[in-house]
Amino acid sequence: MKERSAKNFIPALTGYRAVAAWMIFVLHFFPFNNPLAPDYLKSFVREWHIGVDMFFVLSGFLITFRYFDQQPMDFRKYMVNRFARIYPMYFLVTLAVFTAFYLQNNLWNMEKMVEAVLSFTLTKAFFQKYFFTAGISQGWTLTLEELFYVTAPFYFILLRKRSYWFFILPVGIFLFGLFLKDISQIPQNAWGFMQKNISYYIFEFFTGILLAILVKNRSDLRHKIKGATWFGCCFILLFLLSLPTHYQNSDWVKAGAAVVLSVFGIAPLLWGLIFEDTAIARFLSTKYMVLLGKSSYIFYLIHKGFIPVLIYDYVAENVLIIFILLNILSVLMFNFLEKPINLWIRKRFNSTN
Repeated sequence: MKERSAKNFIPALTGYRAVAAWMIFVLHFFPFNNPLAPDYLKSFVREWHIGVDMFFVLSGFLITFRYFDQQPMDFRKYMVNRFARIYPMYFLVTLAVFTAFYLQNNLWNMEKMVEAVLSFTLTKAFFQKYFFTAGISQGWTLTLEELFYVTAPFYFILLRKRSYWFFILPVGIFLFGLFLKDISQIPQNAWGFMQKNISYYIFEFFTGILLAILVKNRSDLRHKIKGATWFGCCFILLFLLSLPTHYQNSDWVKAGAAVVLSVFGIAPLLWGLIFEDTAIARFLSTKYMVLLGKSSYIFYLIHKGFIPVLIYDYVAENVLIIFILLNILSVLMFNFLEKPINLWIRKRFNSTN
């Protein structure tokens, strides 16, 4: 395995985070969505939402890689670390979003209060009505991240005992999600509780878990597996080109697509970035890509919403300039807000890992 620090820092995986966030930016700003662009290009870019899938597999990998062997796990310390990593910047950006709305519209009613409560509590992803509309539209993914963070230590307990739990748990969670969606289909369910099923993403988190276990316990496979980086990249490319409408189908199709993409595309790519010395890994490991990867969480939070709108209205309408300015702002916010707050919370609650 490539050299890394005592805290299991793998530079290429940090740079990978920046690329995943940038894919979501391109999807949302869609610079190719104009009458002159060919349809195949539009369809291709519309599938770049897989940047979210790339994050989920990576999250499953990193949490398992760092904590799976900790027996017993200090759950309080673990949760402090997770809270410090995710919530402070999410809270600040969400607060800014609602403040900007109030200042712009001079309006605050019960509907906005509901949106605010669901946003600040990271529960809006449970309601189809508020899934994309409340607060930070892309914030629904953080609900899944937090659910995984809270439950991961319990998965680890079972996985250490019997390997068959690796198959039972994700399948059981997916079926439970289908069950909740089915029983909540009632006429008075105005908010659409559990009507936008998110349970199929569990397969991506568990792909990351399996990958981490293989990396930790079967690193000898690196000598037998060749070309994983390029295989993963090519598979992801073929996936984007060949399945342009799969996310519009049933939950079973979505689950199958999640398994195929994560197992045959994202996981091999991550394996290659860890073990293989390729041009891709070297590029993602550069200090600039690592810095952009570290600030990618903030970039993800602010890339869509009032901040790019302000840039568009008062600075530049060019998408490339907006992209560059958002990255610069993300780096500044990481260095002067996210990092200091993260360290303060960990130090305050005696958490240093």
